Amino acid sequence: MNSPCLRTTAPYLLLALFVAVAGCNGTHAIRKDGQALIAEGQYEAGLALIEQGLAETPRDTELNVALSQGRVKAVEALLSQGDSDRSRHDFAGARMAYGRVLSIEPNNRRAQEAVRQIEQMRNIDERTALGQAALRRGDLFGAERHMREVLQLDPQNQGALALRKDIELVQSRTAQPNPQLRGKLDRPVTLEFREANLKTIFEVLSQVAGLNFIFDKDLRPDMKATIFVRDVRIEDAVALLLEQNQLHQKVVNDNTLLIYPDSPQKTKDYQELVMKTFYLTSIDSNTALNMVKTMLKTRDVFVDERLNTLTMRDTADAIRMAEKLLQSQDQSNPEVVLEVEVMEVARSRILDLGLQWPNTFGIINADGSPVSVLDQLRGINSSRIGFTPSPQLKINAQDKDVNTLASPVIRVTNREQARIHIGQRVPIISATSVPSTQGPVITESVTYLDVGLKLEVQPIVHLNNEVAIKIALEVSNATPLQPTRQGTIPVQVDTRNAQTTLRLHDGETQVLAGLVRNDQTSSGNKIPGLGDIPGLGRLFGSNNDNVGKSELVLAITPRIVRNLPYQSPSDMEFNTGTETSMQIRNLNRDIEIPSAPIAAVPSAARP
Repeated sequence: MNSPCLRTTAPYLLLALFVAVAGCNGTHAIRKDGQALIAEGQYEAGLALIEQGLAETPRDTELNVALSQGRVKAVEALLSQGDSDRSRHDFAGARMAYGRVLSIEPNNRRAQEAVRQIEQMRNIDERTALGQAALRRGDLFGAERHMREVLQLDPQNQGALALRKDIELVQSRTAQPNPQLRGKLDRPVTLEFREANLKTIFEVLSQVAGLNFIFDKDLRPDMKATIFVRDVRIEDAVALLLEQNQLHQKVVNDNTLLIYPDSPQKTKDYQELVMKTFYLTSIDSNTALNMVKTMLKTRDVFVDERLNTLTMRDTADAIRMAEKLLQSQDQSNPEVVLEVEVMEVARSRILDLGLQWPNTFGIINADGSPVSVLDQLRGINSSRIGFTPSPQLKINAQDKDVNTLASPVIRVTNREQARIHIGQRVPIISATSVPSTQGPVITESVTYLDVGLKLEVQPIVHLNNEVAIKIALEVSNATPLQPTRQGTIPVQVDTRNAQTTLRLHDGETQVLAGLVRNDQTSSGNKIPGLGDIPGLGRLFGSNNDNVGKSELVLAITPRIVRNLPYQSPSDMEFNTGTETSMQIRNLNRDIEIPSAPIAAVPSAARP
C-alpha cells in the first residue's frame, strides 16, 4: 500500500535525479569539448572552457583533473615548440610560444628565463660590436666577456665565432714565446759558488739545464759572482746572477740566451721594441698620454685627437703594462637617473567684512544734484539732504589651496652638474640719463631675471651603488615696484632656497621639507573711535585680513643606470720589475717541483 507521503515526495525525487543526471552530462560534455580543443592546440580556449565549467561546479572532480592535466600538457607542448623555434633562430615564434606558456602558468621559470634571453638576443649584434671594440683597444678581458655572453645565447653566431678567433690570435701573439725554453727555465736547481768566475757558473748551468749561453764581446772575462741557492728555478737563478753584475739577457731561440752588459748603447742594440695603437673610448687621449709617460717613462708615444688613439713604441713588457693600465682607466663614466618631485603647498584665506565709509561727505538734493553754497547759507529742507558717496557693505571671504607639482626626470653623468629652471624670465628695465645741450638724453636697457623653480644637482656615483648628491633648490617670485625718478623699475624678489649634500642608496628616496612661509596681513578702513568698539566696530568700518601659508617639499630618488664594472684586485695589481729594469713577471705559475732538484752543483770554492 503506497504511503501518502511517498506519493507526495516522489515527483520531487525524480526531478532532483533528472537535474543531477543532466548536470553530469553537462560537465562531461564540457570536459570532452575542452580536451578536444587542447588536443587541437587551442590550449587557451580549452582551458578557458574547463575553467568556465568549474566556475559552475567547483567541486567536480573530473573537471579539476582535466584542468590540471590540460595545463601540464599545454605547458609541455608550448615549451617544446618554443625551444624548437629558438633552435631554428625563429625568435618571433619562440617568443610567442613562451608568452602563451606564461599566460597559462605565469610563474613558469623556464619560460621566464627563455623570454629574458630572447629579449637579450635583440642586442646580440650590439654585444658583438662591443666585444670587437674592446679587442681593438686591447681589452682582452672585456672582449672575452662579451664573446661568451653572445655564444651563451647563440652558440652558432658567426660574429661571436669570428671574434673568438681574433681573441685567440691576439693571445697567441702576446703569449710567452719559446715554450720549450719556458719549460727548461722552470726546472729547479741548487747552486753553491763563492767568488767563482761568472762564465764558469753559466757553463755549469748550460750542462745541467741543456741551455746555450752566448756572451757579448764587451763582457769582461774576469767577472765573478757568489751565489748560494737551493731548489730555485733556473730562471730565478739566472736573474740573480744578472742583477749582481748589471747584465741583461735576450732570448734567441728555444734553448739559447744572449748575455750583454746593461748600458744604453747595448740596450739599443739588443732590446727589441714593439709598436701598438690603442683605440680609446672613454678616456681622453692626452690624459692617456700623460699616464703612459708618467708611469712607464715611455718617450716614443703619439696621440691622434681626431680618432682619440694612442700609439706607443716600447718593449713588449711596456706594451703589456700599457694594456693593463688603459684597461683599468678606459671605463665609461657612471650615469644616474634622478627622479625629482618638487611640490609647493600654498593656502591663503582672505576675509573682508564690514561697512566702508567714505573719507569725505557732502550735502545733496533729493534728486541727487549738489547743493550750492548760497542755498546752504539760506537754509534747506532736511528731507532733501543726503551723503555722497554712500557707505558700502563689504562681505567677502576667499579660501585658496594651491598645489604646484613639478616632477622632472633627468639623466646625469658622474660629477657633472645638471640644472632645471621652471618659471619665467622677468624683464627689468633700467634708464640712464646723459646731459646734453638740448636736454638730457635718456636711454633704456633691459635685463632679465630668472624667477620660479631652480634646481641644481651634482651626483657622485660610488662603487658600492651609493650616490652622493649636491642639491641647490631655489623658489622665487618677482614683484615690480614703483619706478624711480630716473625711470628704473625696481623689482622685489621673494625667495626660498636650500643647499645640502646627501648620500643615498640606489633607488632610495629622500624627502626634504620644512621650507615654510607664513604671511599674515591685516588692514582696515573705519571711523576713528567708533570702529574700535568690540563687536560693533564692523558697523563703522571694514577690516581686510589676509592669511597665507606655503611649504616647499622636495623628494629625490637616484637610480644608477651604469656604474664602473667590478675589477678583480688581482687584475688591478701586477709586477713591473725594478726601476732600471721594467718587466712583467708572472709570480703565480703552477710548477710541479720534484722531490729532489735536477742537479746539485757543488761549489767551486766551498767554504
